[in-house]
Amino acid sequence: MISLDWSIIPAIIVFILTAVALNYLLFRPVTGVQREREQRTTGLISKTQKDLAHQLHLFDQYQATIKTARMEGYRIVEKARAGALAERGRTLDQARKNAEQLLEETRETIRNQVSDARSRLDLEAQEIARLISAAILHRFA
Repeated sequence: MISLDWSIIPAIIVFILTAVALNYLLFRPVTGVQREREQRTTGLISKTQKDLAHQLHLFDQYQATIKTARMEGYRIVEKARAGALAERGRTLDQARKNAEQLLEETRETIRNQVSDARSRLDLEAQEIARLISAAILHRFA
């Protein structure tokens, strides 16, 4: 059995003083270092997560901007293409009209030339007929 005598009191005092001394000299600094380390790691992780969220947000904005710019580029190209097609159509119509006008002018010129040629042929035919008639009449006369 344990006997209690007065020598236990200094042992309790030494134990309490040792516990207080260890608390101030060892446990509190170690606990403070652990707390600081925890804050730094947890704080760093939290900061990293915030930074990552911010970077993802910026990336989404970047992709949205690129998509908008690409769509705008497609719209501009399509507008230019439509304008070029319309200009091509107008140019083809104008060329067709010019060709038709030139063809009509050429036909009219040919009609006039044919008409003139017929008139000259009629006159020449009449002249030849007159000469033949005169030649025939001179022989029989």
